[in-house]
Amino acid sequence: MREFKKNTIIKKEFIKLNEKDVMFITNPGRMGDEDGSTFIIKQGNEYIVYRIDGWLYGKKELSKDEFISLDDVSKQFPKWREAWKNGDNEKYKYLYMGFGNGLSIDNSVYNKFEPYLNKLVDKYLESYKDEEKENLKYAAVYNCWEDAFMEMVKEKNIELNNKK
Repeated sequence: MREFKKNTIIKKEFIKLNEKDVMFITNPGRMGDEDGSTFIIKQGNEYIVYRIDGWLYGKKELSKDEFISLDDVSKQFPKWREAWKNGDNEKYKYLYMGFGNGLSIDNSVYNKFEPYLNKLVDKYLESYKDEEKENLKYAAVYNCWEDAFMEMVKEKNIELNNKK
């Protein structure tokens, strides 16, 4: 399986992105991933994975002109922010991942992605008792979504651009 490499992006490149190209995007929570967002854009048959960090802990080495804040991402991707606050919308299917973390998936790719996610979530939960599984499903989504994405990319022969 190809590696899930997260590319960095600078602010002047970020503001050129169009939300219509965002296929997957995470929101931070209180535990797990509280420091930023991972998002995947689609350009043609190519997916590009990006990571923005430093929201909670702040990267002191980045200037104000280089740093991409939560507010910047919310302005650039308003439908994502709406899904984070309110759940599913016309652009995204929203999956809660526990402790405030979430994953928004573009509706155009969700049905293609869901079987891969469900397979890995079921595998993750198989060692737990039935009464525990429902409470752990959020954590399973959090822990499995990247691998599910990579399985989809591999099986569907989707080009993954690792810019690094």
